[in-house]
Amino acid sequence: MKKTYSIILLVALMSMPFASGMALVISDSDKPTQIVSDRFDVYPNKRVAVFSGNVVVTQEDAVINSDEFILHYKKEGMKTKQNDENVNMGIANTGDIKKIEARGNVIIKQKEKVVTGDNAIFYNDEQKVVVTGNPVMKEGNNIIKGDRIIFFLKENRGLVESSSTKRVTATIYPEKK
Repeated sequence: MKKTYSIILLVALMSMPFASGMALVISDSDKPTQIVSDRFDVYPNKRVAVFSGNVVVTQEDAVINSDEFILHYKKEGMKTKQNDENVNMGIANTGDIKKIEARGNVIIKQKEKVVTGDNAIFYNDEQKVVVTGNPVMKEGNNIIKGDRIIFFLKENRGLVESSSTKRVTATIYPEKK
């Protein structure tokens, strides 16, 4: 039996700043996004661009580390002409992005806040980030764990889901005066 816990404290402590970390490559910020990796592959016919090997994605004060960082483009948004230089290079408008996957050893950092997990997926149309694979959120000494952590960007809220074998765990320390 799956249980869902919506934690108001989660929103107060960690929701939007974390979520903006995954969404940084499609944010409206006028600041550039830098992606550094060991390899970059583009598959225009599949509408996929893959950064792999020690991937570091940075925009302003947000950083994502992962083994792979995969951009999935919308079919209707990405041009498919073979002579289209932007498509062949894996460059498209941010509105063309369907979803972004960070796979393997995912670490999303923004200032003192850190989210870790095995995988994170940003769904552009829904403005939702889902972190799975032993996800953990930390801010200072405060820690929240579960089976799945979901951020709803438009709603400025988050939730942590658990399964019947693993419960949501939150350890929150009082603020120092």
